[in-house]
Amino acid sequence: MNYLFSKNSILYIIALFLIMGTTSCEDVIDVDLEQGDARLVIDAEILWRSGTLGEYQTIYISRLTDYYNTEITRVSDAKVTIENEAGAVFYFNETEVPGTYICTNFQPTIEEEFTLHVIVEGEEYRATETLIASPEITRIEQYEDGGFLGEDKEVRFYYNDPEDETNFYLADFKSDVLNFPEYDLSSDDFFNGNEMYQNFSHEDLETGSEIDITFRAISKQFHDYMELILESAIANPFGTPPANVRGNLINQTNPDHFAFGYFRLSQGVRFQYTIQ
Repeated sequence: MNYLFSKNSILYIIALFLIMGTTSCEDVIDVDLEQGDARLVIDAEILWRSGTLGEYQTIYISRLTDYYNTEITRVSDAKVTIENEAGAVFYFNETEVPGTYICTNFQPTIEEEFTLHVIVEGEEYRATETLIASPEITRIEQYEDGGFLGEDKEVRFYYNDPEDETNFYLADFKSDVLNFPEYDLSSDDFFNGNEMYQNFSHEDLETGSEIDITFRAISKQFHDYMELILESAIANPFGTPPANVRGNLINQTNPDHFAFGYFRLSQGVRFQYTIQ
């Protein structure tokens, strides 16, 4: 089953409920929200883009902020490394942008296990994952009958699913018609070993619209994690981030003080498509 959700659609649902509420109530209610836990957030995706050596990789570290705070609380002075099976260590150094850590000599290897180490304020966070290969894109096609009503422009990209194994995939779409990226999560259930495709459509797509697409195979664990995140966001737009949906980042110093995020590695494809 595919999941194609966006923050934009969630905001639309919230706005709809707010409008319904204001039409039946004249009083203004001030909500005194408690300050949230400044939980660490580690955005650590190692994406080996097809056609590159994969030596340039970036990890972002921040903290959760208050509900009304629009500024990202970036975390500086962290020690960030990734170690491969042979014991080689790749260092991520902080750039002039606080909370942004870059490695310029990373060496990706398919099916090799890597371990992420992050030390922040004396606490060490660790996660281990295997770098997964992604199938190549075989073709890209455009249709004029996409969307719920069959009236929108739609783009599909096709690939051949490997045989005799279970595979999971994630694509994200960025476009000038979107305020936030949209995510398409899928697996090869019922399609094992066959040609598969993932698609994107939007009512505002028109000739000249550009779509930036990133496609990668992912682990079952990360697929299940993302599935819970996306389902929770759609099922309850008024809810807080699902604290029980934890990634693979374990605090080695204090297990109860876990971090949000998921360390994942993929060989992937990123490309742009312009609507014809």
